[in-house]
Amino acid sequence: MADAWQLAGAVNLRPEAFGGMAFHCERGITLELDAEAYRFLCSYLEPHPLPPPDHPAARLVPQLVRLDFLCPNAPSPRPGGVPCESAPGLRPGGVPCESAPGLRPGGVPCESALSLRPGGVPCESALSPRPGGAPCEQTLSAPETVHLAITARCNLSCPGCYVPRPHAGPELTVPELRGLIDQWAHMRVFQLAVGGGEPLLYEGLFDVLAYARQQGLVPNLTTNGTLLDTDVVRQLERAGVARVNLSWSGPDDAHQGHSQAVTRALQTLLASTLHVGVNLLVTPALLPRLPRVLARLPALGVRRATVLRPKPPAIPSAAGIAWYDANRLRRADLLRLQAILNGWQGTLELEVDSALVGLMGDVNPARLRWRAVYGCAAGRRTCTVWPDGRLTPCSFLADLSAGNVRQVPFAALWGRGENWNVLRDPASRPQGGCTGCAIALQCGGARCVARYECGDLSAGDAECPHCWEETPCAS
Repeated sequence: MADAWQLAGAVNLRPEAFGGMAFHCERGITLELDAEAYRFLCSYLEPHPLPPPDHPAARLVPQLVRLDFLCPNAPSPRPGGVPCESAPGLRPGGVPCESAPGLRPGGVPCESALSLRPGGVPCESALSPRPGGAPCEQTLSAPETVHLAITARCNLSCPGCYVPRPHAGPELTVPELRGLIDQWAHMRVFQLAVGGGEPLLYEGLFDVLAYARQQGLVPNLTTNGTLLDTDVVRQLERAGVARVNLSWSGPDDAHQGHSQAVTRALQTLLASTLHVGVNLLVTPALLPRLPRVLARLPALGVRRATVLRPKPPAIPSAAGIAWYDANRLRRADLLRLQAILNGWQGTLELEVDSALVGLMGDVNPARLRWRAVYGCAAGRRTCTVWPDGRLTPCSFLADLSAGNVRQVPFAALWGRGENWNVLRDPASRPQGGCTGCAIALQCGGARCVARYECGDLSAGDAECPHCWEETPCAS
């Protein structure tokens, strides 16, 4: 074994009240550490030997080595003599991201895409009780991921789209977005998830993505794929995009007239150096043919898929409500979905969105904490910036604006979290059937679904298959 080890050059660190976070920008892995474990990891900013077996942190080492957080003779030099408190500012520029924002077998999610079965065994020394509550109850000093709806414009009109159109106010300009990226880099935000609308309609998109990479954020893109061609893909490569996700429901989808265009876009992407995934919005209509869709992906060369749960419209409308009521997944549907996904683990790198973390109810909560696996973290760990500059806790709670980034610095808006008190207050954790769930603090239920059902962000997610009781909403 090597005499000297050090922190991998692709790892970004950030202190938090409970200790700190470490993000591997090549693997898309986020770890949460208590103060002692965080100091231990920071100590490897300079190379030195691994601790002896009787050292309190020795149990951390196998995990950190396996996940590539510690490496022998790390090639990326780091400034000497940087104290632990300032170390989180270190960010390697232009490092290609291998799997962000998703995960690989044995990896972990970052953003809202989560592995159904996270690998590895948590080290309890990194999970000691923390003053002020567990990290899942705390609001981070900065988001892990900022979701940027860069435009509300789209060349399609998909039923169930959560983006309100027409959108009020002019879009943020490239200079404004560069200024925001500077703020996010200063706060040590790990990732920027860019979507829309259709983001490829935004002039200056490639400049924004490239600038995010230059400033140390890992940029990712979600697109409907219809505007992708070889030239666009090359520009995404040059901009340093980590991963491109396409919304896709299979080659035989009768509900998407652009299915063939998306399939061609997948082929173009898979011939590039970009990491590619597909987003599968699972409705009751798709559920019966989901195994056939999943079987088709490896044949196309796709290794990663993110399964999404239908959610209520961000801004209620008659058409949006009608679509959601017809396409929502009930408890029986979710149980069927869980069985299908479990059957495909190991064949595909499957991820689920934050509203489906309830399907992981049989996973040890300590393991989820160690690997920073969370469900609904709206306003505490993630947020959404809309085209006109409004800041909301997530894309599906678009009416809970904390203000506008055009008028107030992002850090001030995030710190105040105006209108987000229920989401941030540990005393307002999900009620109802969620109170009896072992992973309630990690999952959080689907807040937008709870509010739609009961008019209360603190209500339980009654459709979750692991909800221990059917709790009717108060009338």
